[in-house]
Amino acid sequence: MQVWIVEYIYDDDGSVGIKTAKVRAPDYDTARQFAIGDAPSKDFVMSLHPESEEQFLGTPGIRAREMTGKVVHEVPDPDDDLEEDDDDY
Repeated sequence: MQVWIVEYIYDDDGSVGIKTAKVRAPDYDTARQFAIGDAPSKDFVMSLHPESEEQFLGTPGIRAREMTGKVVHEVPDPDDDLEEDDDDY
């Protein structure tokens, strides 16, 4: 059994809803059927991909907000400060 990540963008009574869920299934087609059956609305789009150690927490929500045109504020990379501080030594 593999874990699949589902990202939904859907109509939430006239506004845009965003939902991320996990599905356990042996293959893509089975996971897709479960995901469609668990959709939060009848009008939706979704992406489906296998869970991975390389995923960044929050990426699905950030991507979904970008796709819907909602403002995504830039979060400063903490490593940028470290690189700048190294130049002073």
